Amino acid sequence: METTRFLQKQADAGDADALFRLGYRLAFGRQRPRPVEWGKVLHYWETAAKQGHDRALFYLGTCYEHGRGVPINLHQAYQYFLQAAEQGHIDAAYNVGFSLREGEGIEQDLPLAVSWFRWAAEAGDADAQRDLGYCYMQGLGVLENFVQAVYWYRKAARNGDRKAQYNLGLCYLSGEGVAASDRWAAFWFGKAAGAGHREAKQELKSLPYNITARNQP
Repeated sequence: METTRFLQKQADAGDADALFRLGYRLAFGRQRPRPVEWGKVLHYWETAAKQGHDRALFYLGTCYEHGRGVPINLHQAYQYFLQAAEQGHIDAAYNVGFSLREGEGIEQDLPLAVSWFRWAAEAGDADAQRDLGYCYMQGLGVLENFVQAVYWYRKAARNGDRKAQYNLGLCYLSGEGVAASDRWAAFWFGKAAGAGHREAKQELKSLPYNITARNQP
């Protein structure tokens, strides 16, 4: 593991990754100061971001999103997320899609939100897979398509996303986009419930005991 002194030397020489990692260490590291010196963190990340460092751009976005060291500014957060996403940062791409869908920090644009969700989903991001499924289920920015909704919910569910597991359970319960099956509904509700999803726990109680007891198709 590289020492802070070594990283500082690299950062002083202008190395963007060292600048980012110094800021990250100050913000989240085991030896971080209490309270966190967000002014220093932002300085390191802003300096790295000027060189196009995607993770620095993403984390600057989170600072403006949550008000860490700066006042909350969702528009500025979106701008940083967009810059990071355009360089291939998957989490930032999801955040861009979310912002566009909700109209947070930027004018709502549902079709564009779907395109960003799709990019991140195809790259394996579970949040994007789940929300792309939701867009198909609700017809947000794309034609309503329950089969596609189930397809993306299943990908996210297999990636461990408890919200997607719950949504997939609902699809099996109602027969939307998939053949209705109490056993598969119980299976996915069980997965979600095991991960702490409250509504999934309630849905399990409404299913026949002999189904939920096995909870395994």
